[in-house]
Amino acid sequence: MNVEELRRALENADLTKYEAEAYLTLIKYGQLPAVDISSKSSIPTSQVYETLRSLEEQGFVETIEGDRLHAEPNEPDEILDELRSLGSLLTQAAEELEERWEEPEVDEHRVGVVKRPETVYEHVRTRLEEADVTAELSMAFDQFELLLPELEAAADRGVFVRIHLYDEPNLREKAASLGLANSNLNIRVGTIPGPFLAIIDRNRTFFTPNTRADEDYGILINDYILSFITHWYFVSCQWHMWEPLFESCSDWTEYDSLEEFMRDVVPLFDDGAEIHIAVRGNYIRSREDCIKRGRLAEAFYPTRYTSRDAGLSLEDLSGYSIIFLDTGNEVLSVGSWGAIYEDIEAHRITIEAINFPYNTEANRSSTNDLTQL
Repeated sequence: MNVEELRRALENADLTKYEAEAYLTLIKYGQLPAVDISSKSSIPTSQVYETLRSLEEQGFVETIEGDRLHAEPNEPDEILDELRSLGSLLTQAAEELEERWEEPEVDEHRVGVVKRPETVYEHVRTRLEEADVTAELSMAFDQFELLLPELEAAADRGVFVRIHLYDEPNLREKAASLGLANSNLNIRVGTIPGPFLAIIDRNRTFFTPNTRADEDYGILINDYILSFITHWYFVSCQWHMWEPLFESCSDWTEYDSLEEFMRDVVPLFDDGAEIHIAVRGNYIRSREDCIKRGRLAEAFYPTRYTSRDAGLSLEDLSGYSIIFLDTGNEVLSVGSWGAIYEDIEAHRITIEAINFPYNTEANRSSTNDLTQL
């Protein structure tokens, strides 16, 4: 069946000529700006926006507001059912439409706005399936249940998953019924309700409001800097000030934030501890991935040598923070997210051992306390 026959079949399913042509164009190319839909079809530019709005109202496409209006096709379940009901000709059209749906890759965009929260969740689900390093999420429990299979699969692959849940009645009982009391997900609970937020692999951020919004919408961000800013909101407002959901969630020997690692470990280092770590990240100059193991040799931050009565805080570390790793062959400088001048940008830091060489009792205590950091 050629494209013209497929278009006529869609018209028989109550689409106009332009609607059928726009939908087929999106099925072929994936997400496109509205002007590109017009240039890749016979739809006049003056008609393409009205056509896309009509398709969106019927549920065939999702439009994304950005610097330009984009559109992407929705999965064609409803139209497949209708086409198959119209006979053998339309059954062939439905099968070919389904095949074409699987083909295109969605184009990348910097920042986009969508109308349905469900679109945000679908994008998060896709990115979780591809995640390699980290995933940080704030959400309500029903949203958590929706994404739980992908979250657990990501954690099982070694992705560092941190989840902030908004408290609600019987939350711990609901979570326990899902087997989360012994989960490898890191979950904390906050009492202040807020938006759905996901930051995945340091570059992708997804947002949709849960409350206080006049209408539903979602934001899709593909940007390193905006994701970095959102990460700091997550760490400072949604993570370190709240308690774990279960005691099993409190074991803490891995970090995806150099600043959080330094806050917990530098005081031990200053007390004489010998700290061995593994740093996963990338070389600054070549951008190649790397894993380096060694001994923490030194740490620096702006107030490092200023006399302080209080303990080390994230505020102390939020400007410029660096550690030095002695691998036995060389000493490497390790910086945080967005590092420029160091040897390595850290993506994951794992504590492998903490020892107090000259204090047997302290050494035993540090071993017992290692999982309580």
